[in-house]
Formats: sequence, C-alpha cells, structure tokens
Amino acid sequence: MATDSELKIGYQGAPGAFSHRAVKIFAEDLNRLEDVTPVSCKTFDEVFARILSGECSHGVIPLENSSVGSIVANYDLLWKNKVEMVGEIYLPIHHNLIGFSDTDISKLVEVYSHPVALDQCRTFLKELTGAKAVSYWDTSAAAFYVQETGSRTIGAIASEFAAVETGLSILRRNIEDHSGNRTRFGVITLVNGHLPAPPAAPFKMSCVVELAHQPGALANLLRNLAILGVNLTKIESRPIPETPWHYRFFLDIEIPFEEVTDAVTSAIGRLSEAHKILGRYKGWQEPAQ
Repeated sequence: MATDSELKIGYQGAPGAFSHRAVKIFAEDLNRLEDVTPVSCKTFDEVFARILSGECSHGVIPLENSSVGSIVANYDLLWKNKVEMVGEIYLPIHHNLIGFSDTDISKLVEVYSHPVALDQCRTFLKELTGAKAVSYWDTSAAAFYVQETGSRTIGAIASEFAAVETGLSILRRNIEDHSGNRTRFGVITLVNGHLPAPPAAPFKMSCVVELAHQPGALANLLRNLAILGVNLTKIESRPIPETPWHYRFFLDIEIPFEEVTDAVTSAIGRLSEAHKILGRYKGWQEPAQ
C-alpha cells in the first residue's frame, strides 16, 4: 500500500515517456517532487489495477491529443472502474529523432515508436525515404530498444526525457507535424465511497451519461446545461458493447459559479438513464514559460 509520506503514481510507458513527464509535473504541482515514486506500467489497464489494489495512490493517464484526438481506451476504463479524476495536466508534446551520436540519419533503415507518435510525425518520416516506420509499444521503450541493440541503422521517435534516460542523442529536434501539439492527461485516484466536495468555482466536472434511445435525448440534456450557463468543453461518444448501436456520452463541463453545481448534477441525473460523475477538479493552468 502507498503511504501518505510516499506517493506512488502509476503511468503507462517506460521511464522517459511523456506520461512519466506528466507524473513529474503533477508532483511539482503538489510540491512533493522528492517523495513521489513514478511507477512504470506496461498498459493502461495496469495503471488502473495498481490504483484499485492500493499499490499506487494515483495514476496519470492521457485522455486526448490536440493532433490525433481522444485516447478512447481510457474513457472506457474511467467508466468501468471505481476511480475519480482529481486533476488534469496539459503537456506540450515535442517529438525527436533519437539514436547514437554517430548515427548517420541518411543511413537509417528503421525508426521505432508508438503508433500515435509515428502518426504525429508523418511529414518527417516521408523525408526518410530509406527508413521504415515500425510500431513499438511505447515511445521511450523504443529508445531503450535502440540503446540495447547498439545499432546505428535504427532510431526512435521519443521525448528529450527519453534521450536523457537512455543516454542517447537527439539527432533531430521537434519533428512533429504540428508545433502546437499537446496532450491532456487526467490525474486519477481511488473512489472511497463518495466523491469529495467540489473545489471552489470555477472548476471542471467530468461525467458520463447513458441516454434514452429516442429523438432529442442528447439535445434536451445539452439545452438544460446551456440554460444553467455552463460551458461544455468536450463531448465524446463511446459504444455500449452489450447494447449494439447505443452510446455513452462523456462530457467535460466548466462550472463558473458554485450556485449552479447542484443544478448541473441534478440535470445530469434527471435526464439520463445512467450516469457517473468522473470527477470535479480545478482546470489546468499551464505554467508561464
């Protein structure tokens, strides 16, 4: 079990992954960088499992990327598991070509990385006419693989933090297609019977609803939320596997005034057939550069 003096925080990926960096930022935000232990997990399911078992007090999971959209597997896991969101982090995502310092880029035959990272660097990869893009389970793990092989004919696409962890060199910086590339991470923890009181407004509420399968059900919910003066920042539909062609809707809502909190929660419960409040937390304020 994680103790109060030692926060074990799970993340998916190898040391140096973007999720690992998000854990560090969360620890810095808590002013507890020295007593936070990042716990590397192979899969998102493992992150949730370590929280449910009590091995980790928190987890940091990617929810959406500004270039490729939502990480839908984590939305499904938020619905299934007894966890809540207690915060969010927006992390700039800058990809780099990583390899040994004496690697000749023109002689690369393979470039390894997570499929999402490869997708975010398509323009650069097209320029490497002699190299094949190869999918790997994690960006930083791809860099570790290059290190282990000792080969000068392969490279990896990963963060500068992965280069530090592996001792490799950055052969080409910022190779992502979009310079404004960012990922939103959710900070999650175990639900202990009930959600805590919401923070002082303004704050964000994340929830999921199942609606009646009839015309106007979603429009009716959105109209009632609009009347209350709240801002919907995201809506994501996910299929309900046990009920074909029916969907759950994940919503992120900005709550501007404390006075509307109960009314928003009431509307969500009253106008849905099933719902779950995923968390109420302060919206992320990106540190000044």
